[in-house]
Amino acid sequence: MNQTMEKMAKMGESEYTHLIRVAFGQTTPLSATDAGDETPDFFDPTLNDSQKEAVRFALAAGEVALIHGPPGTGKTHTLIELIRQLVRRGLRVLVCGPSNVSVDNIVERLVPHGVPVVRVGHPARLLPSVLDHSLEVLTQTSDAAAIVQDVRREMDEKQASIRKTRTGRERRAIYQDLKELRREFRDREAKCVDNLVRESSVVLATLHGAGSHQLRNQRFDVVIIDEASQALEAQCWIPLLPASKVVLAGDHLQLPPTIKSDRPKTGDRVQTALERMMGDLSVQDGEVARKIALQTTLFDRLLALHGPGIKRMLTTQYRMHERIMRFPSDELYEAKLVAGEAVQARLLTGLPYEVQDTDDTREPLVFWDTQGGDFPERSEGDEMGNRQALLGGESKSNEMEAAVVARHVAALVAAGVRPDDIAVITPYNGQLAVLARLLRDKYPALELGSVDGFQGREKEAVVVSLVRSNAEHEVGFLAEKRRLNVAMTRPKRHLCICGDSETISRGSSFLKRWMAFLEEHADLRYPDASELM
Repeated sequence: MNQTMEKMAKMGESEYTHLIRVAFGQTTPLSATDAGDETPDFFDPTLNDSQKEAVRFALAAGEVALIHGPPGTGKTHTLIELIRQLVRRGLRVLVCGPSNVSVDNIVERLVPHGVPVVRVGHPARLLPSVLDHSLEVLTQTSDAAAIVQDVRREMDEKQASIRKTRTGRERRAIYQDLKELRREFRDREAKCVDNLVRESSVVLATLHGAGSHQLRNQRFDVVIIDEASQALEAQCWIPLLPASKVVLAGDHLQLPPTIKSDRPKTGDRVQTALERMMGDLSVQDGEVARKIALQTTLFDRLLALHGPGIKRMLTTQYRMHERIMRFPSDELYEAKLVAGEAVQARLLTGLPYEVQDTDDTREPLVFWDTQGGDFPERSEGDEMGNRQALLGGESKSNEMEAAVVARHVAALVAAGVRPDDIAVITPYNGQLAVLARLLRDKYPALELGSVDGFQGREKEAVVVSLVRSNAEHEVGFLAEKRRLNVAMTRPKRHLCICGDSETISRGSSFLKRWMAFLEEHADLRYPDASELM
């Protein structure tokens, strides 16, 4: 990232690509209509209308296209169709993501369609299912690799013959031969790698991996960045500096990349590069540039810069029961989400194994409201002293609320729901530790995690512990809409929220509306603290 930012900061204006000028507001992007509006012959007959529109739009766009994929809307499914359409047109595609898992997921989905792919990355970090398509394995199994292996064998034989030599002259001669063979081996291996990458229609790497020496002189017609809302902008520029077109796919209404410090240091390379690139803009826009922080993703910035005309949203979701989907759709996705027919009414009682019909399993949305002050939160600092708080490690927990969660999980399991189909998540690590003590030994297959760590995941049933309950009505980082969006969009058939509506509804207007929604549309329950003692 540092190298890319330094390179960017040193670029003269004559070196700016048209994509760079668009990305920094120096020119407007070529619209899809200008680029040639077309309706392709789709490979996948199961695509819905919004997915088809996103593919058509991305194909026709000039320099930039954003595909906004809310939870469960088939973003990866859409990208696979887009990649196949680009390959059909004879274009070379570089596909990147911020993590190895995000990239491997696309490799797994592409391979069955017979698309020639090369996955660049260290084999130890790749999923076993994609190893055969990794550059490392291909350089040993392809036709060109045979010549490289011949040189390797000759080197091994020379190395072994050194032990049999008796004179220094013979040894020097062998070392000279080895030196030549090593040079030949490096040249042939580099040529083999270069040919493999050059002949592949689709190359896949993490954003950092796109800066590897294997891709140094490669040129691609289109760069696709998946999970772009989880990527730092500095990461994105690694593959984008030489690019002419980018398609960014993600959901800017879920959590951004994790940033440990949001205050840039003096001379910060990211800040310097961004300000330099925006230097020719008006003072007002320059002020915007100076306010750019690490957590502002490229997806966010391009959307703010050029408006919704560069974006298409996927609108049919295939994960959640309609009632679970309703609030996030109305509040965050302009009420545009529609539940697919197969999922809109599915319940835990419809799982492909026997589940009893109970008050819990027949309800898609349950709210245990702990208001009234009998379920108070605690800070780790209350027991551990102020040092923990001073170190920034203070977290919150709520033991009484954890007991409510444990009882709800027990009821689901007693009704027949398998523990491995249930996840319990919370925004606070302190609460996670309390929940682990109560649940881990009893249900080893149950998934316990933080809300942030569960982004991108899904389960049949999800129980969320909100923790906050205090006389001051403070909610801390629960006020972050995107964190709550992640929490409430993980389940397929059943969402149970445990929290204090009195505290939480005072945190923000968004939280107030959420509590009102739950009171009206969820199966509302009030736990009795005396029963949990």
